[in-house]
Amino acid sequence: MAWQNWFIPHKDTHKKAHLISWEGLVIYILIFILLQVSFSVVSYTKPGVLGINANIDQKTVIELTNIERRKMGLSEVTENEALDKAAALKAQNMFDENYWAHFAPSGKTPWDFILGSGYKFTYAGENLAKNFYNSDEVVKAWMASPTHRDNLLNSKYQDIGIAVAEGVLDGQKTTLVVQEFGTTQNLAAQPAVDVQGKQIAVPNQDLAEKPSLVLSTADNKYNAKAWIDPYAVAKWGGLSIIILMTMLLTVDVWVLKKRGVFRLSSHHIAHMALLSLAAGSLLLAGPGAIL
Repeated sequence: MAWQNWFIPHKDTHKKAHLISWEGLVIYILIFILLQVSFSVVSYTKPGVLGINANIDQKTVIELTNIERRKMGLSEVTENEALDKAAALKAQNMFDENYWAHFAPSGKTPWDFILGSGYKFTYAGENLAKNFYNSDEVVKAWMASPTHRDNLLNSKYQDIGIAVAEGVLDGQKTTLVVQEFGTTQNLAAQPAVDVQGKQIAVPNQDLAEKPSLVLSTADNKYNAKAWIDPYAVAKWGGLSIIILMTMLLTVDVWVLKKRGVFRLSSHHIAHMALLSLAAGSLLLAGPGAIL
């Protein structure tokens, strides 16, 4: 029967099963395109339904940060109420203006939020993270990035502020982590902020015209858990296809050996190598991102 050719080699030509041939590849690509289109439609029509349900704790992020600093023989940073507020203001603004960056589309800068919180600094820095599942993953990601690592391990800092906020970005429920560092010691002739490895001097005009920012106390209607984790769906969907293809390749080898026509070829080796690489990438990858 023709349907069997989708799963086992052709009886007469011994051609590979369709699901591990080019026809199968096209089907898998179409499935993932359809999945991504579906995610986009749901994000637009039902904001907050898709997203990551994270378990990140502010105090834990501070503790893990200090553990990394102690490893390098650096002094610990102390939680500062004003910097906590600055971090919360930054997270709130990213949700309000729907962006993921150090600088807002409206022109707001990292130091606007620090100055707006009442923290008078001489040197400061900012790290951002989104869509990690737990606190440990966040700090590990920062430490794996040279610019974020240098910022986290900067010996100039005395104080730290952390905000962990949930809201909706681009239609999906998102967990943001904002890490603000600062010091009030006279370490620079002019206040500066470290952003993505670049030290930016704060313009005198910004120092003279400090922004007036108010932290909203309104309840976030998207604090409820997201119904679907799009990353998990894509990940396990991809792994399911890889498992299916591995099983079909095994069946292919078994059937051809039984027919007495099997020859181990570079195609078999290439298939298994590619599947192993794809599976490893899916298992190691995560949805989180840092700035």
